[in-house]
Amino acid sequence: MPKTLRVVEPDPRWPSLFHAEAARIRAACHAPDLVIEHVGSTAVPGLPAKPIIDMALFVPTFEAGEAYIEPIRSLGYDYHGVAGVPGRRYFDLPNPVPGELDLFHVHMYPLGHPDAARLLAFRDYLRSRPEEREAYAAIKRGLVARYPGDILLYIGGKTAFIRRAYRAIAGMGAEAVQVLPYDRAWPGAFESEADRLRGTLGDAAVAIEHIGSTAVPGLSAKPIIDMMLAVEDFDAARPLVHRIEELGYWYCGENGIPCRHYFIREDEAGHVTHHLHTLEDTSLEARKHRLFRDHLRAHPADRNAYGELKQRLAAAHGRDRDAYQQGKTALIERILRDAGWEGEVPSAERRRPSPADPTRS
Repeated sequence: MPKTLRVVEPDPRWPSLFHAEAARIRAACHAPDLVIEHVGSTAVPGLPAKPIIDMALFVPTFEAGEAYIEPIRSLGYDYHGVAGVPGRRYFDLPNPVPGELDLFHVHMYPLGHPDAARLLAFRDYLRSRPEEREAYAAIKRGLVARYPGDILLYIGGKTAFIRRAYRAIAGMGAEAVQVLPYDRAWPGAFESEADRLRGTLGDAAVAIEHIGSTAVPGLSAKPIIDMMLAVEDFDAARPLVHRIEELGYWYCGENGIPCRHYFIREDEAGHVTHHLHTLEDTSLEARKHRLFRDHLRAHPADRNAYGELKQRLAAAHGRDRDAYQQGKTALIERILRDAGWEGEVPSAERRRPSPADPTRS
C-alpha cells in the first residue's frame, strides 16, 4: 500500500520520542555508551516535518556495525543495506498502521563519515537560522502539495536547497557560470562515466547518450558533461535511483521537468562535473535533446551563434543562472524549429516551478 506523504507542524514530543527510542536501541545492542544523535527535520525546533524521527548512530568502523544489525532488527526494524550512501547502514521501523509513514529511521555511520558530518551540520545550520528554516519549510510544503503520494520525488525535490545549505556551511557560494572553448577531452569524459553507469545499471538502460553543449564538437560550453539515460518507463526506473546515488550522484527529483529523474555529480572541490537526465526513450524531452544536439552538429552557423550567445550571457550574468538560462531560450526555440520541431518546446511548455537550482544546465 502506498504511504500517505504528509508534513506536519512541529511536535514538542519529538525530542522525547527520540530519547526513548535511542535508549531502546542501546539496550537491545547491550551498548549503553552507543552515540546516537537526533537528526533530520524533527531535530530542528520550529520546523515542520514528516513525523518520522531520524537518528544517526555511530560505530567505530563500518565492519563494527555488523554486530548491531540483528539487535536492531529484533526491535522490528527493516534493514536496507547502504541504501544509496556507501559506508552507511540504513534501517526503518514501519508504522503498524497500513499506509502511514515509518516511525523511525536509523542511519548507522562509521566515525568520520562525511555524510554524517553533513547531517549534523545541516541540523545545526537550520537551528541557528530562522530565515533558512522558514524557506526550507515553504519548500517542503510546496513539494508535499505537488507530490502527495510520492516520497521519492518529494525527497529529490529538496536537494537543491540542501546542496545550497551545504555549500554555505562550507563557506562556498553559488558557482559562477563559466563558458569555455570546446575541449576535445569532453567526449572521453562522457565515455568514461557512461561505462561506469553501464556497469552499475546493466540492461536497465536502453541507452546512455552524450547530450548538451559538450556533445557538440567546436561548441563553447560550461565544463559539465550532460548525459541522457534513456529508459523504457519513468516509474520502472525508480529502483535505479539508489544505484546511481551510490556512484556519487545527488538525486534531484524531476527538477522542473515532469517524468525526468535528474541527478548531478560533483568533484571533491564541490564543482559540478556531470548532469544525468533519466528520461523515457520515446518522450518529447528525449527527442528535444537529440534534435538540438544533432542540428548543432550539422549546422556550424547555428553552433557558432549559440556559442557566442552563451559567452555573452556568461559575461553579463555570471552570477545569475536564471538570467543566463532565460537569455538562451529564444535562440534555443528558434534552432529547434529550424530543426523541424513543431508545437511547443517541451521544457518551455511543461516545466513546473521548482526551487532555484544552481546546477541546471
